[in-house]
Amino acid sequence: MRANLIAALIGMLCVVGCGGGGSSVGGGGGGTPSGANVQPVTVDSGPSPVATSNSPAVNTLYTTVRVCVPGTSTCQDIDHIQVDTGSSGLRIITTALTLSLPLQKDSNGNVVAECTQFVDGSSWGPFRLADIKISGEIASNQAVQIIYDPAYPIQTAYACGTGTTPANPVQAFGANGILGVGPFLQDCGSSCVQGGGGVYYTCTSGTACTTGGMPLALQITNPVAAFATDNNGVLIQLGAVGGTASSVSGSLIFGIGTQGNNGLGNAKVFTFNQSGNLSTTYKNTSLSRGFIDSGSNAYYFTDPTIHVCGISGETTKAPGFFCPSGTLNLSATIMGGNGTSSAINFNVTNADSLFGTGSVIAAASDLAGSSASITTASLNGAFDWGLPFYFGRSVYTAIENQNTSAGLGPYFAF
Repeated sequence: MRANLIAALIGMLCVVGCGGGGSSVGGGGGGTPSGANVQPVTVDSGPSPVATSNSPAVNTLYTTVRVCVPGTSTCQDIDHIQVDTGSSGLRIITTALTLSLPLQKDSNGNVVAECTQFVDGSSWGPFRLADIKISGEIASNQAVQIIYDPAYPIQTAYACGTGTTPANPVQAFGANGILGVGPFLQDCGSSCVQGGGGVYYTCTSGTACTTGGMPLALQITNPVAAFATDNNGVLIQLGAVGGTASSVSGSLIFGIGTQGNNGLGNAKVFTFNQSGNLSTTYKNTSLSRGFIDSGSNAYYFTDPTIHVCGISGETTKAPGFFCPSGTLNLSATIMGGNGTSSAINFNVTNADSLFGTGSVIAAASDLAGSSASITTASLNGAFDWGLPFYFGRSVYTAIENQNTSAGLGPYFAF
């Protein structure tokens, strides 16, 4: 199973009454980089009305993306697009989009649509074509999924939701969309070429859609790979967070070893194992399903010795997150398919205490949850290194089959 299809929306798990404090933290590692391949990113409370609700986003990495009608200067800047290294392709909530973009169609003239399965739900919508512009980079004529597009309403027959659109989809989603810059070229790849598997659909009308195989050329793809240059991966740099912060700033840098600002330096390279993941050893148990994912808002793993908030019936503001009696100092070792390993020390705090301070926080470095509680993606036994892993680090994501200074992707490096 491709990790990028199961990871992205963990980062959408917002909790009621999130609290904390702190100040904005600058980009990681010796000043803010500059260049045509550098895009500012931020961790904040989310787009309105998310940021003004009593359920602000937590540990969600955002940026602004410009989308244009293909081949024209008719464009729109959309802010608070989540940056996700656990998926591929750009997805936009329909209420955030004011442009009229052309639909993508197959060779028979049918509209291409997708039911994307994420950790805590799914997203349904057709593909429309756009030029994607980020910093000085352009990916031309790319398929973009428009989530909750009213011309293609959700139907329960698609096994992609309840059949109803949320009253406020941006608030429900926690972002205006998702920018998937993960290690894979497509979001489904060869497994969806022959059979649909309930992922890809062709539609003769907004309510008449049939699942089936989809050629790679029509699947939604990682827009970075379509750039003319700096197209082999991304580097995310975020400032360190000591506990909590009201915002964190950083940079999304395109390319690996293509410019003076994106060289690997002393970073260790971790290639993938046969299952397309990294291995993680935690408390003497080796887990073959490990991944680094900026779209997850916490560390997620299974540990029956750590109390899960609300599991005993107590009132909780953070169901599914860990609530130990005191802050835990833990360690786990990440290992790549190439044998490279690194021991990572991290803390786990009581999520109820964290969210009960009465202040709004955007970043929490010690937030963790039980992967066993996320049943929709069957992540029990996996180790998800979410956004807290990125705080204070430079983390590289190399795209599959793209050449880099350390060889072909996919791999992570830090």
